[in-house]
Amino acid sequence: INIAMYIFTDREIALPLAKARERGVKVRLYLDKDQVDYKYSQSRFLVQKGIKARISTNNYIMHHKFAIIDNRILLTGSYNWTFSANHRNDENLMVIDDPEIIEIFQNQFVNLWSNKYSLERTRQLYEIAEVDFLPTSPTPAKPEDKIININLTSLEELTNILQISEPLALKILNLRVELGGFKEPKDLLQIPELTNLDLREWVGEGIIFSNS
Repeated sequence: INIAMYIFTDREIALPLAKARERGVKVRLYLDKDQVDYKYSQSRFLVQKGIKARISTNNYIMHHKFAIIDNRILLTGSYNWTFSANHRNDENLMVIDDPEIIEIFQNQFVNLWSNKYSLERTRQLYEIAEVDFLPTSPTPAKPEDKIININLTSLEELTNILQISEPLALKILNLRVELGGFKEPKDLLQIPELTNLDLREWVGEGIIFSNS
């Protein structure tokens, strides 16, 4: 689940996201700078629950309001994730399953997440939440980093090392059988829920894929 949200204060929405993370769902949260220390922001609660968050570099307003689920469903509109938007305001929220539109938003999220986040503001958020901040980077992996042979890994290894849900790990194993083995890591992108951003993050975290 990839989320870019200007204001996120609604605990009714935050709680299901936290539960999804407990099930192994990967959730990324990209927020406006004011969500670092705003009293009612759910940002601190969510990073305490293990959800990865990054804060915009924009010195004005990061005004996006969208979420992408499983690379298949897009939620977007005027709707901020707030109690007022949910119960008081006149708002609009569109649910879109058009692959071409979703790809446009996914590319925008990848750009925001990879190129337009403030390390300083993000670190500040984690410090306020009292959570260790371990930024990932695309630096080359070291010999001691974890090597995953994607043609030999077990269900347990996939869920634990890649931090993904068991259903998603099962899809990887089923695709491996269907293809007669993976030739390269990008074969994983045949699974709709996975994106280039997932592969890039795993490499940044020191995970090396091998098919030998």
